[in-house]
Amino acid sequence: MIFKNGKEIPLQALYAKIPFEQNINVKDLGVELTEQGFINVDFMQKTNIEGVFVCGDNVTMMRSVANAVAQGNFAGAVVNKELSEEEF
Repeated sequence: MIFKNGKEIPLQALYAKIPFEQNINVKDLGVELTEQGFINVDFMQKTNIEGVFVCGDNVTMMRSVANAVAQGNFAGAVVNKELSEEEF
C-alpha cells in the first residue's frame, strides 16, 4: 500500500469494517432494529409486528446464500404452521 505522502507498507490483506445499512426504509415498516442495524427477529424469524417475518441478509451478519435459503425455508415453514392453525 502506498500512501499519499509516499510511505509504502507491504500488505497481504486489508480488512475494513463497513457499517451495515438496510437497502429499504425499514423504519416505515415499523420493525425494530438491532444496534448493528439488522431487523430484530426472534428464533422463529418473527419481527415485533404481528404477521411479519424476515430472514436473510437483513437479520444477520452471516451473509451467505446458504444461510439466507435456510432461514427462508424455516420462516416459510413457520408461516405455513401459523396459517394452518388460524380459525376462519
